[in-house]
Amino acid sequence: MIRCVVLAAVLGVGSTAWAQSVMLTQGTNLAAAATSDATRIAIDLQGTIWTLPAAGGAATSITDPMGDARQPAWSPDGARLAFQSYRDGGWHIWAVDAAGANLTQLTRGGFDDREPVYSPDGAWIAFASDRSGSYDVWVMRADGSDLRQLTASPANEFAPTWSPDGAALAYASDRDGGKGIYRIAATGVAERLLAEADGALGGLAWSPDGRSILFVATGRDASTLKRLDVSSAIISDISAAGEDVFGFRPSWLSATTVLYTADAALKRRDLAVPQAAPGAAPGAAPASAPAVIPFTAAVELARPAYARKAYDFDTPGPRPVKGMRGPVVAPDGATVAFAALGDIWLADRAGTARRLTDDAALDYDPAWSADGRSIAFVSDRSGKTEIWAHDLASGAQRQLTRTATEVQFPSWSPDGTRIAFFQVLGLAGLGGGSLHVLDLGANTVTQLRPSIWGPGRASWSPDGSKITLAAVSPSSSRFREGYSAFLVAALADATQDKFVTPHPDRSLAMRGDDGPLWSPDGRWLAYVFDGRLWRVAVDADGEIAGAPIAMTDGPADAPSWRGDSTGLVYRGLDGLREVMLDGRDAAWPINLTYAPSRNSGTTVVRAGRLFDGISGAYRENVDVVVDGHRIAAIEPVRDRGPGVRVIDASGQTVIPGLIESHTHQAAPFGARLGRLWLAMGVTSVREPGTDPFDALERRESWTSGRRPGPRQFYAGALTDGARVFYGMAQSVVTPEHLEREMARAQALDYDMIKTYVRMSDPLQKMVVARAHAIGLPVSSHEIYPAVAYGVDGVEHLRGTSRRGYSPKQSELAIAYDDVVGLLAASGMTITPTITLQGGFNRSALRDAAVLRHPAFLALFREDERAALAAGIERQRAGLASLDRSVGAMHRTIRDIVARGGRVLAGTDSPFVPYGLSFLVELQNYAEAGVPPADVLRSATAWPADFLGLGQQLGTLAPGRLADLVVIDGDPLARIADLANVAGVMVDGRYRTRADLLNSMGSE
Repeated sequence: MIRCVVLAAVLGVGSTAWAQSVMLTQGTNLAAAATSDATRIAIDLQGTIWTLPAAGGAATSITDPMGDARQPAWSPDGARLAFQSYRDGGWHIWAVDAAGANLTQLTRGGFDDREPVYSPDGAWIAFASDRSGSYDVWVMRADGSDLRQLTASPANEFAPTWSPDGAALAYASDRDGGKGIYRIAATGVAERLLAEADGALGGLAWSPDGRSILFVATGRDASTLKRLDVSSAIISDISAAGEDVFGFRPSWLSATTVLYTADAALKRRDLAVPQAAPGAAPGAAPASAPAVIPFTAAVELARPAYARKAYDFDTPGPRPVKGMRGPVVAPDGATVAFAALGDIWLADRAGTARRLTDDAALDYDPAWSADGRSIAFVSDRSGKTEIWAHDLASGAQRQLTRTATEVQFPSWSPDGTRIAFFQVLGLAGLGGGSLHVLDLGANTVTQLRPSIWGPGRASWSPDGSKITLAAVSPSSSRFREGYSAFLVAALADATQDKFVTPHPDRSLAMRGDDGPLWSPDGRWLAYVFDGRLWRVAVDADGEIAGAPIAMTDGPADAPSWRGDSTGLVYRGLDGLREVMLDGRDAAWPINLTYAPSRNSGTTVVRAGRLFDGISGAYRENVDVVVDGHRIAAIEPVRDRGPGVRVIDASGQTVIPGLIESHTHQAAPFGARLGRLWLAMGVTSVREPGTDPFDALERRESWTSGRRPGPRQFYAGALTDGARVFYGMAQSVVTPEHLEREMARAQALDYDMIKTYVRMSDPLQKMVVARAHAIGLPVSSHEIYPAVAYGVDGVEHLRGTSRRGYSPKQSELAIAYDDVVGLLAASGMTITPTITLQGGFNRSALRDAAVLRHPAFLALFREDERAALAAGIERQRAGLASLDRSVGAMHRTIRDIVARGGRVLAGTDSPFVPYGLSFLVELQNYAEAGVPPADVLRSATAWPADFLGLGQQLGTLAPGRLADLVVIDGDPLARIADLANVAGVMVDGRYRTRADLLNSMGSE
């Protein structure tokens, strides 16, 4: 259980809104270690190391919450504890006295060091590290000196444990054809396999008599504590069937008694008791029950109050265009091409902009030919994104590619004969891409590389023999994060590909338009790093040939070289700028504006049933009177007389416009995206991570009416740490870079900040303070201590974690009382994304009608629908497992809402399909037992409150913005009726679903 005591309630900007002391009695993915004399226990509850008596009781913290301290190990004398900590932005081994004094960092560098354990004599610490490019077992002296590598397999070796005599170590390995438990001498020789084992392995602990090794094996439906008999290689189960065993090292309390963690508790099991019922099969679960050791741990929460960003939904305009995607300077330096408002534009040095394309399609990613006569670009005018070319002399446009999937990032070769580009490999441009080259003379396309994760735009070497681009260089195969670096691809021989970087152990900026970019003369690579524009000298092979040189002090992105290599054009906070190699830096103003498309006159929506989002019940037979783009009144039905437009929903249900709270939109999906959202009843989207200029282009196009679409709220790039994974991540590791990113957030009108998994808590706390100072909420993947210093929301019940396991949910998808209680008590929102974590596939497997939604059929291509259906069908054999894990998530959501917590409906599309997954997400909440009114609030009032717009959006009342949906059916009785959208109103403008599905033209 969890107990909360309110300590303060003070309102005011920059002050504490309230503070609480929260008593925890359970721990999700809790690790524990006992002293060698079995008198004390250390635990790592929610990232803090605590100690308590072996019999249980009140726990005392010996580290502060900011270190994300995990997996403690006692020294043999009980005087010190070693553990892994993320305090400095990487996993390193630290140690502290048992009383909490003398906190010491033992390892350093751009590596991850995990899972420490002391040798029996206390002189050495073994741990797993990716220092060699894969995880291996390393040892060092207890003071951090004399570092030595023991294993050297190209696979991963981890979770080490010492033999009781200290002469050997055992560990887990994931090597192909030999996955299991291994032994090696402490001198690093005589490695051998002890036993093969299945599942995700971890938590090794050698017995005091040396005869057995305990370990944890986790599969899809079970997480089990097992024992390996060293001499016979026989493996048997120790934990009972159904126990949710956490994957950490157990402790031997005696020759026959072990301490381990499971079901959010500390458990003590006596192995001397018969372990299986008479006649049970080998490996059967034990008959005896473990003893639970109770504990309590008090954590403090202090939630700051802050003034929210002000929004102007009423000023008619005009407004300057900020959403300039992919600006590229012409070779002669006289003009700049860019994408904005769905079209390709050309602007001269006077700032005069003219459209090169003017249609309902989405056109973007312009690229100049080296002679300056043509511009290649991407357009979905043919039904999906392909590469087109515009001839500047004649104005003629022609389609250059006809590919199987969407494309992005065209780049013209220096001799003008070829164009490099990427074909999207699923996920609408957020995942991998295959590198291709179009030969313009032969009209052939050749694949150069089959898959690169989240690549940036390709840049040709001057001789056309190489391509360089930004890609992630993995740190190991055990975990997905790595460092964004320069990938130099040799076109003639893929075996010669290499990663180079001028900034070891650091990542570049977003991997879209931020370089590296080869100068035409071949002397330099330009790129964005630490929020600024840099250049570095390179040789003809792309190797770094000098020290990097910063070219700007302020934020910069999207550089492009002049043809004479004397300077670059880039995007600064105030628009386009040009910086020369001699240091001159000047603005390049662009005179381009847009105006919001405003509805005029009075429209009445006559509702048979109205869910206003405020009351939990319907109001019946009312008129929603809309004056322009706002609701003027909600009143009983009456005759309105001539000249008033009445939308007759007298036999239908009217609800507030739905808000999708977690999606990542991408240009390769094309212009159909806005219509798809509206046809699904979504009138606002919250995008916690994207290229900000991509988001701004959508916002300005949708707001101006250039393309139909919902309101756009966004976070810009994922604010991450030194290591990254996604191309849309921004690596921020210094306060100075943080300030540049916050200045960018303010200048580009962000709506929130999203921090990602490799950002340390000390830096994330700075992000929260700075974001709140400019009125922006912050969301992350973290729960504690994020909840204690003001993070406003957490994304995903599970989601990616830097730990390799989740602090919010066990491997069996169970969130325990520490997680549920912290969320419910604090007011921090959670966006569960159940559909991402199996909920969508499960629903589609159980009801084929899910894939027959009219908008899905109309706006997804046949090949997309077929691929999705085939992928779902491949999951059918695991349906029972999906039922179990999704059922566990259902219980968590139901409990959070029942205890007063707030859930925001979101999906993480396009990892699950846009729009369709959102409706399934809401059906999952209803299936979980969340009251129907709260299901609707999770997609209306609660996300509006998160954005600071509770008085503008999410509810229907006089003065609110006129965003609403007309539904055929009764969603309070049957949430699946939300799929039956008859029409949708955004900003007072009403469209029927038939209009949205039958027309792809501009409005």
